[in-house]
Amino acid sequence: MRIRIANRAAGAILNIDLENHSGEFLHDVAKGHALLEQFVDDVQAHLDGGETEWREQIVLRGEVGRRVLTCACTTLPGAENHAAGYVIVFDDITALLQAQRDAAWGEVARRLAHEIKNPLTPIQLSAERMRRKYLKTMDKEEAQVLDRATHTIVQQVEAMKEMVNAFSDYARAPDMDIDVFSMDKLVHEVVDLYRAQESGIEIVLTSDPTLPKIEADIGRVRQILHNLIRNATEALENTTDGRIDVQISAAEIDTIDVMLIKVEDNGPGFKEGSLNQVFDPYVTTKPKGTGLGLAIVKKLVEEHVGTIVAHNNQDGGAVISIRLPLNEAAREAMIAKAPGRADKRREKA
Repeated sequence: MRIRIANRAAGAILNIDLENHSGEFLHDVAKGHALLEQFVDDVQAHLDGGETEWREQIVLRGEVGRRVLTCACTTLPGAENHAAGYVIVFDDITALLQAQRDAAWGEVARRLAHEIKNPLTPIQLSAERMRRKYLKTMDKEEAQVLDRATHTIVQQVEAMKEMVNAFSDYARAPDMDIDVFSMDKLVHEVVDLYRAQESGIEIVLTSDPTLPKIEADIGRVRQILHNLIRNATEALENTTDGRIDVQISAAEIDTIDVMLIKVEDNGPGFKEGSLNQVFDPYVTTKPKGTGLGLAIVKKLVEEHVGTIVAHNNQDGGAVISIRLPLNEAAREAMIAKAPGRADKRREKA
């Protein structure tokens, strides 16, 4: 279990610089590094069991979330200057598995939208026709029954139409309409809409008119903001002194110019152990909604080659943080830093 050699990719996947630890015991290097500790424990279990040739998929969990690795181990023949050892080759397939899940959910959403949408209009029209034709011909008691029944039908059809629209948003093709616009102006427009609803929730906006303009799809970015604020608003229902903080800023991270969007609330936050699934379709802890809000946000962010993460505040409440590339040069730089994204974009194209 002494490191003979480790390449740069191994260190990047396990979130530690292994190249500078040649000759050290892996157990010593792993102390205090959650991903590497889990990796070493898994490898040691195989070696303790006498397995020298093995292949499996392992799951590591840490502050960066869940990582899924495919690992293969084989024996390394001994040489004059070295005792026999092992070579372990592993690849991070987390993004690949997520892309496969996203594609599968997209197909499910597309089929559901198609199958559900067709009967909704005739159902609604039939209920309204019954109401108009028979309501005035009935006595008071029967008219009340028909009135309530047709009202319920129309109301539920409208709810299903909203769900179908959410399905369509999630399943639609990523045809981008890139434009240059002011993020500060856009976020003020969206926040003002929610402030006007008088929901009793305080919405605090932190932005700056001098922010650089962003090259992005303004319709998609508006939808990102709408979904995040609406999601926070729904999470704060039945909460006294509800507050939503919306923060917009620009920064240079790893030499890449990005626009930062952060939305946090003081609600119940995400359930413990569910942070890895909050962006999956139909995962929701709220009493209302389709469970597609954050899934759609993630899809829209990734269409811009951005990143999105979720976590809970120490004092309670949920936080969603987004990084969007500021322009085309930043987009290309982000693609270069994450090769898997380039393959994903080519597949969509």
